[in-house]
Order: sequence, then structure tokens, then C-alpha cells
Amino acid sequence: MSKEESGKENMTRNEKREEKKLRRLEKQEKKRIEKMEDKARIAAEKKKDREEFWKIEDPIGFMRIINVTCVILAIFALFLSVRYIINLVFLVNYNNEIYTTSGEEFLTKLNIPEGYVPYYNIGNADYMNGNYDNAISNYKSALECHPTEKRECDIRVNLALAMLHKIDFDHLDSEKQKANAIRTLQAARKILCEKGCADPYGTDGHDPEAEQLKQDIDKMLEELGTKPETDQGDEADQQQSKGGKGDEQQKTKREQQLQEDLEKQKQDAMEERRDADNEKSQTGQKTADDSSGGGPGDGSAGDSFDGKTW
Repeated sequence: MSKEESGKENMTRNEKREEKKLRRLEKQEKKRIEKMEDKARIAAEKKKDREEFWKIEDPIGFMRIINVTCVILAIFALFLSVRYIINLVFLVNYNNEIYTTSGEEFLTKLNIPEGYVPYYNIGNADYMNGNYDNAISNYKSALECHPTEKRECDIRVNLALAMLHKIDFDHLDSEKQKANAIRTLQAARKILCEKGCADPYGTDGHDPEAEQLKQDIDKMLEELGTKPETDQGDEADQQQSKGGKGDEQQKTKREQQLQEDLEKQKQDAMEERRDADNEKSQTGQKTADDSSGGGPGDGSAGDSFDGKTW
């Protein structure tokens, strides 16, 4: 092979290598451009999606919705302000011993939020005015509005006190009157013990006022010659858990207990009549205690009521 032919062959090989290198570079550049185009396309699609998401097809309608929402919020804020002012006026009047409830009665028609508040305040005003039946009704309405735990115990304390005020402890001359007083005391005690405000078995209630009033009621029941119904309830529960005879047997035992209580009350009544002349001074003292809200021989129950308002 001549030198010219070998030189041409080397040139051809070099050209082929250069050509392959150029094609490789072109492919790399093409891939880079495609990647950049893909990124730009994806970014453009995301931007378009965001614009479509926030796009308001009916700006006028959207503004109308915004305006209506603002009006509703303004009305709600105005209502809360009016509610606050009405409650504040009630508190000022209450502290000045003016027990008017027209504003609170208006709030019962728009009973949100904390729907128990107006009923509780009206109940307090009725209590201070001596309208114990109305107070009891309003306290019960307040309990039906699902108050918080602390508020519920306050309501139950005042409800029990209103019930106690309906008992005329100075004129329990007949067995029927005593039986009615015992039923009222038992019902008031049960109200205090519901939801754990007072402990029906001990002194571990989570509300001190409810626990103290329950203990005062227990003393009243003891003076009337009976016991809290929790003792009988425990016996009934034990009988049911052991397969007792049921409601009929429980009823019979309660009737026997009531008969025994009535017999004991009769004996106590006869003794009280014999000693009535000697106990006039004590009776006068007891009347003063009862006027403050307490039960027979104890005025501490009435001190539990302080007319709480929120």
C-alpha cells in the first residue's frame, strides 16, 4: 500500500470518529432541550390549573355571596352584643335588688349560644321574688340546655334550694305533710347527686356547695325520722344483681319502710305536741333560720344560694 492510500485511510477513520462524536453531542443536546421543554410544559400546565381553580366565572354572583356572608356575620355579632348588654343590665339590676326579667325572657326566644344562661337568671330572679314554682321550672329548663359541668352544679344547687323553700317546716302537723316534706327532700337530694355534683354515698362530690346542701338535707331527713333513698336503692340493686324478685319485692320493702317511718313520725308528733309550750323560743329561732333558706334546725342550706349569674 502506498503512502497516499494509507493517509487517505487514516483521514477517513478520523472523519468517522468526528462524525460519531458530533452525532452523540447532537443527541445529548436534543435530550437536554426536550427536558427543558417538558419542564416548561409542566410548569405551564400547573399555572393553568391554578388559574382555573381560582377563576371566578361569575364575579357578580361571587360578590353577592360575600356580601350576604358579611351581613350574616354582622347580624350575629350584633346579637352577641345585644345579649351581652341585656345580661349586663340584668346583673346590675340584680345586684341592686331589682329582679326584673323582661330582657332575659327575650333571650329565651333567641337561645344561642349558652342557652341555659337566661333560664338560670330568670330562675334566680323568681327565687329572690319568692316565686319558687317558677324558679323550679326555669332551673329545669336551664338543665335541659346542656350546661357545662360547673354551671350544671350551680343550677342544681339553686333548684334544690327552691324545692326546699316550698316546705313549711313550721307546720308539719299531719303525717301527710311530713310525708310530702320527705318526698321533696328526697327529690332535692337526688337532683344534687345526679351527674356527681354531690356524692350520694359519701362526701366526695365534685361541687362543695352541692355536697354541703346534700349533707344539710340528710340532717333534715334524720330529724324527720327517715333516711336517704340511696340506702334502699342500694338494697334494690343488690337484689337485682343476685337475682331478686324484682320491682314487686322492692315496692313491698319500700312500703314497709314507709309504714315504719310513719309510725315513728306519729310518736314524734305526739311528743312534740306535749312539749310545744316549752319549745316556743326554739321554734322562733328555727323560723328565723328557715326564712334564710335552711331546713329544720339548720340555716346553712340557705347560705348556699348567692344568686350566681353569668
